[in-house]
Amino acid sequence: MNASTMTQIIDQCFRMDSHASRLYASLARNAGSKDLKAFWQDIATQNETHLIYWNRMQKWAEKGMLNNLFDDSRQVLKELTALQEKVNELADGCLKIRRKEKAFTMAFKLEFYLLHPAFETLSQYVATFNGDSDAGSSCERFVSRLFDALQKNELSTLELELVGEVIHRLWKENRRMAFLSNYDELTGVFNRRGLFNAITHLAHLAQRNGHTVSALMIDIDRFKAVNDTYGHQFGDEVLRRVADCIRESVRASDVLGRYGGEEFLVFLPHVEAVSLNDVGEKIRKGIETMPDNPAEVTVSIGIAHGLVGREVDADVKKLINTADERLLKAKAKGRNCIQL
Repeated sequence: MNASTMTQIIDQCFRMDSHASRLYASLARNAGSKDLKAFWQDIATQNETHLIYWNRMQKWAEKGMLNNLFDDSRQVLKELTALQEKVNELADGCLKIRRKEKAFTMAFKLEFYLLHPAFETLSQYVATFNGDSDAGSSCERFVSRLFDALQKNELSTLELELVGEVIHRLWKENRRMAFLSNYDELTGVFNRRGLFNAITHLAHLAQRNGHTVSALMIDIDRFKAVNDTYGHQFGDEVLRRVADCIRESVRASDVLGRYGGEEFLVFLPHVEAVSLNDVGEKIRKGIETMPDNPAEVTVSIGIAHGLVGREVDADVKKLINTADERLLKAKAKGRNCIQL
């Protein structure tokens, strides 16, 4: 994916949410009661906050920070462009709607259009790197509020209730699928795809601010023997516990992911080289001394450190390769050690 395609995707999302705000504002203007007018206007105002998120993401996209979010970005763009046209037509069709039941039908139809999986993927990205979960939970909130307003105004019908339930169920499934596309289901940490999305974002910030970054490549020693001796279920539990131990040993601002198999990668933004030995040893000792560890699980760790230059992706790749090479040296030294 190139930055141009991603900026177009964000632009289509921005347009759709702009149309959504316009639709809800129209429903507010044409509402027959004071309560419904306030209800629709509140949703329109709340939806306006999404535009702030899209503007922020547009800047990230222009810098190439979002290039790996979708497998087929051109198809996503094609689908969103078609949806944007439908949402625009829907908003235009709400200009003169006065019947309360029709207003809720149009609102549910809008929320259905906004269920495209790309919205949830992007919303979770914003929630991860903006520290704000509002973008990721707005659909659930809006549908719940639509339900409440239907009942309060005695407009609820079996048909509208069914539509609302279907939309909510689809949203939950979208959210689950978006999570699984970026996280390892077994350990709960980033999978390889989510890991590199996160690293790319943080590496760009480090490059802009002139901060150093580090990578720790961590491999469970003799993991095949653990599986062969204790079974794969025990091996899965080892992976979960090692991931938890690493997570507890690093900062909340650091990024942890399952790099592949029994390998984990930690990316540390804005960290001084002198502290890396302590970080590595904290992880190593924490795993070595885990309670209830009959397999005596240990890890080897390779550590790399440096600045991110103008070629962000290339520099990140070089940093990770260096950490991987040092991991091999740590194993050659006898395992259960770190190599700087």
